[in-house]
Amino acid sequence: MQLYLDSFGAYLYVRNGMLGVRTRAGGERLFALRDVSAVLLTKGTALSSDAALLAAEHDIPLLLIDAQTHRPLAQLGSGLPGNIATVRKNQPLFSRAPEGFQWVASVIAQKVARQRALLQTLAEWPDAPHAYAADLRVTDRIMAAAEKNFVAWTPPPTWDAETAAAQAEKFRGQEGTASRVYFQQLARLLEGRMDFASRQKRPAYDPFNAVLNYLYGMLYTSVHLSQLKSGLDPYLGILHADRHGNAPTLVFDAIEPYRPWADEVAVRLAWSGNLAEDCFEPDNQERGLWLASAGKDLVIDAMLQFMETSLPHAGRRVRRKVLLDLDMQQLALRVKALA
Repeated sequence: MQLYLDSFGAYLYVRNGMLGVRTRAGGERLFALRDVSAVLLTKGTALSSDAALLAAEHDIPLLLIDAQTHRPLAQLGSGLPGNIATVRKNQPLFSRAPEGFQWVASVIAQKVARQRALLQTLAEWPDAPHAYAADLRVTDRIMAAAEKNFVAWTPPPTWDAETAAAQAEKFRGQEGTASRVYFQQLARLLEGRMDFASRQKRPAYDPFNAVLNYLYGMLYTSVHLSQLKSGLDPYLGILHADRHGNAPTLVFDAIEPYRPWADEVAVRLAWSGNLAEDCFEPDNQERGLWLASAGKDLVIDAMLQFMETSLPHAGRRVRRKVLLDLDMQQLALRVKALA
C-alpha cells in the first residue's frame, strides 16, 4: 500500500512504531510498517524527522511528487549505499555500453507492440468510427516497420561515445515516427467524444491530454519506486540522459512499454462519458488544462484497478503492478551481469 498525502496540512508522524497520518481537519490513522510500500507527499504536507528516519530504516521509499502531474520531484533515502553494490557500480557503464542500448531497443519494441495491439483491440469496439478502421492498416504498417527495426537492432562492431550519442538520436527519431501515427490514430477514434488532436505534454490544451499527462505521472512514480526497490539509480538513464541530465532519466527510458496501459485507461475513460467539465480546471499561468479533484479521483481509481488486472508472463498470469517490479528486477540483473 502507498500512503498518499495530498491534502493541505496533512502530517506524517510516528506513534508506537507505526506511521501515522493526521489531517488538518483532525482525522488520524495509523499504518503498520509491513503494510506500507511507499510514502508520497505533495506540496503543503509535512512530516516529522522521526517518520523520515523510520521510513529510511525500513527501506520505505519516500517521494515528494507534483500534485498536478503525480510525477516525482525528489526522493528521501537513508544516505547509505544500496544493498546491490554491483548494480550501482555497473550502471554508469551500462548507460553507455552496447548492452544498455540493446535494452533500450527492446523496451521501445515492446512499447510499439503494445501500442499496435491496443489499436487493433479498439478497432473491434462496436462503436469505433468507420474512418478509424479504414486508416488502421496504414498506421499499423508504419508502426510494424518501426517495431521490426528495434527488434532487429544490433550494435555496430565499433562502439564509442560518439556512436552512442548518434544511436540515441536515431532511436528517438524512429520512436517519434511510430508515436506520431499512433496518436493520430487515437485521435480518429476519439473524434466527437473528447477533444484530442495531437499529443501534448505540459501544459495540456485539451481534456484527453490532461488525462494522459496525469496517468503518465502515475506511471513515472510507479517505475521510479520499482527501480529504487531493485537497487537501480533512477537518475542514470540511457536514451534520455543527454536531454534531461538532472532528471530521473532511467525512469523516462523504462516507462516506455507501460505507456499503452495508461493510453488504454484514458481511452476507456473518454469512452465512458464520465469525465464531465468539473473534472478539469484551467491552468491560468500556462493557459492550459489540469485535472481537478473530481477528475483525479476518477483517473486514479481507474488506473489502480487496471494495474490489478493480469497479463501472461513466463507461463503464468501476473498482475500488471507486479510485472512492472519484475521487469525492473530483470533490468537490474542485466546491469549487474555487465562484464
